[in-house]
Amino acid sequence: MDTIRAAATTPPLSTTPVTPIRPVAETVRDQAPASRLLDPAVTIAVSPESTETKPTEPERRAYIRDAESESLVFRVTDPQTGDVVMQIPDEVILKARAYARETTPYPGERVAKTA
Repeated sequence: MDTIRAAATTPPLSTTPVTPIRPVAETVRDQAPASRLLDPAVTIAVSPESTETKPTEPERRAYIRDAESESLVFRVTDPQTGDVVMQIPDEVILKARAYARETTPYPGERVAKTA
């Protein structure tokens, strides 16, 4: 069986010069004009006539008591369509809470154990 040796602390270094795979064209770099300015990367429209439209009515926010899970729910709804934009907790969590409430025995209730 071989003895355990310590790993090398530094990788071996090569002293041979590295040659590029593709030679760099020196003439292209020298031909570019030095006074050329770059175009702006981003433009921002700050005028009131910009294309962004603001909603006419703010979103409706309300706390609702869910009957099945007996939980308090925060909902944000769209005033024009009535669709729910955001809900906390999610519908899946409310269903899981309702299922857990239905399957969990009440305190003091006896559960029949079978083997």
